[in-house]
Amino acid sequence: MFLHAARRQVLAAGSIMALSAAALAACSSSPASNTATTSADGSSKAIAVVLKPLDNPYFGAMADGAEAAAKAAGVKIDVVAASSVTADADQANQLQSLVTSGKYGCYVVNPTSPTNLLRNLVPVSQAKTPIINIDLPIDTTAAQQDGVKIDSYLGTNNVTAGQAGGQEMVKLLPPGSQVALIGGLPADPGSLARLSGFRQAVAGKLTVVQYVAANDDSATALADAAEIMRAHPDVRGFFTVAGTMSLAIEKAVAEAGKLKSVSVIGVDGIQAQLQQVQSGLQPAAVEQFPYLMGAEGVQACLSAMHGKSIPSNAPTPVLVVTKNTASQALSTYPAPPSFFKIPNPFS
Repeated sequence: MFLHAARRQVLAAGSIMALSAAALAACSSSPASNTATTSADGSSKAIAVVLKPLDNPYFGAMADGAEAAAKAAGVKIDVVAASSVTADADQANQLQSLVTSGKYGCYVVNPTSPTNLLRNLVPVSQAKTPIINIDLPIDTTAAQQDGVKIDSYLGTNNVTAGQAGGQEMVKLLPPGSQVALIGGLPADPGSLARLSGFRQAVAGKLTVVQYVAANDDSATALADAAEIMRAHPDVRGFFTVAGTMSLAIEKAVAEAGKLKSVSVIGVDGIQAQLQQVQSGLQPAAVEQFPYLMGAEGVQACLSAMHGKSIPSNAPTPVLVVTKNTASQALSTYPAPPSFFKIPNPFS
């Protein structure tokens, strides 16, 4: 169903107001430079944002970032979200409703799969309306075959994120220690890239004893972690591709009575994950910035709608958060901490 911008802004107001002026400026341009968002015939154009489910804090932060940037620029956005991370048809139908309305001068899309939105993006591309792809990459080969032009991709370099997690795990554990990997959906390219990056970083230093795909499901991740610890009682670390699953794995570790001997590191850096890092339950988290993806997605739209040239690929950074930096990361969450300076490619 539609989540209109006004409703989402009310939900996000607390986190937006908590941001420092510097953090907000880092991910949004001044209102004066982006107020006029009109087509050639002078009709007002809004920005459409198509996301994954907003009850997941990662995608909720993405919506918050988009709305903060839109508010700062004085532009209207409408946000829709899939009912689940696997609801391909549901998300595609929501996009179709937006396209049919003809209201939008740009689309920011985070698809549930690499191809589920392509058919509905064909008329968008034919109308030369900018398309900004964030987070999960659209399949470029399939897009070319369908005649869909993606103007810019914004998202984490997932191999880099996995490498960061692996490098931190190597610091924590004695050489040769056993570790296990818990991934997301079996064919999710982002999950596979993070796992690949982790393996690269620990090769020859730690021993990966098992990998399972937990389908981005916390209950499955908890059960999988418990089974891995039974099968491999000497396992000393878990790496996972998602923050929600890291919380579940940490719970399994606690239930097994192994909090002092088993380390959990996950990608995302959602708020609850960072709180566990702050308290010492998890030693580190690889924070990526969905808030920044949402904000820069809107920024990219604004630039493209004004006819400006934008980069075809703009990787968003990752930050390894430890107990020493967790308080600072939490103080500006979901925006990046103030000490982490990030250039804006769409300013």
